[in-house]
Amino acid sequence: MAEDHLSLCDHPLALCSRMTIAYVFGGMHNEGSTAAPMYERYAAARSTYRQVEEWTGYDPDQLLGRSEPPLGAPSRRVKAIRQAAQALAVHDVLTERGVRPSVTGGLSLGAQIAACIAGSVSREALFTLFARSWDEPDRPGGEATPRAQGVAFVGIPVGEDPDGDAYAPDRVGGSYRGVDLGPVGDGMMRCVMFSGYLDQLEQLAQSLPPGHQVAKISAELPATHSPIQQHISDAMAAEIAGMVFTDPDIPICSCLETRTLTTAGDVRDLFLRITTTGVSVPKLLDGLMMHGPGLAVVLGPSQFDRYLRSRVPVAHVERPGQVDAVLEAVGTVRHIGLVNSDSTDENERTVARRLPAQGSVAVVPGA
Repeated sequence: MAEDHLSLCDHPLALCSRMTIAYVFGGMHNEGSTAAPMYERYAAARSTYRQVEEWTGYDPDQLLGRSEPPLGAPSRRVKAIRQAAQALAVHDVLTERGVRPSVTGGLSLGAQIAACIAGSVSREALFTLFARSWDEPDRPGGEATPRAQGVAFVGIPVGEDPDGDAYAPDRVGGSYRGVDLGPVGDGMMRCVMFSGYLDQLEQLAQSLPPGHQVAKISAELPATHSPIQQHISDAMAAEIAGMVFTDPDIPICSCLETRTLTTAGDVRDLFLRITTTGVSVPKLLDGLMMHGPGLAVVLGPSQFDRYLRSRVPVAHVERPGQVDAVLEAVGTVRHIGLVNSDSTDENERTVARRLPAQGSVAVVPGA
């Protein structure tokens, strides 16, 4: 049977009607576009891209990375529009097959996409915001040569930072805690991305206590999620002031703190704060877990391994081969009873731990 004509009655997805599914959207992705295969295979994805073209003026080839974006378009704007279009295209393909989330959340840019799929912000408003943002407006003081910004990825012993708050929101050597990626590897180290000016990040690296590790200092990213980006936040705030926010249809879990957003005001506050405030993968996951999902699905481009420490199985959908795999995952997780938080059957939990990779999507229990 062709994938575009799946019969949901015969598919394991039919078991998901009582299942709580969390949709997760990753932060700004800096690698090349992987959107073309979904666009070529699914009519629902092509329809999404046609809408985005109407709102942004970017044609499908530009959105898919097949041709150059409009001359002079800021790279962060282009990346945001492309990533949001791809994530929503994946969402629409899954919706066509009957998969719908009960709770959602995202990291950074992904948090704004989550607000859109939760119905708090219209798609047109979201893409209009992205199409008018990140123009790098004049910096305070009229700096002729802007001071070089960057980020530093630092490993911190979990014992010194068990809750991810040891360095937040305090400035560290003139730098800021921009992104808490949470425990990595064997769980003994927490990876934190500090944002700041490059000279300050070098000082930070030299002043870290023993046991801390600087994995990388990069000038490829600006000082994201820090007050250094206030000029961009101010420019976005002017656009946000004209946007209509409504109470979300499903809960949205914040990446700024472990909190569920349930009102229009909550979501507007997220949009206003996200550019200059540190974000956290663990806080996002903790918030999602409060809603008891049986499966978390990461949609669109993402550094997927960031979410594997979730306490429920996690699947990733970015390419066509992963669509059927996540449908199977929905059915499998429902079948073995993981959706039932009261289940204590060790045999079922053993089966869950043995879930193999399915196709090109990893479906694994959380660490």
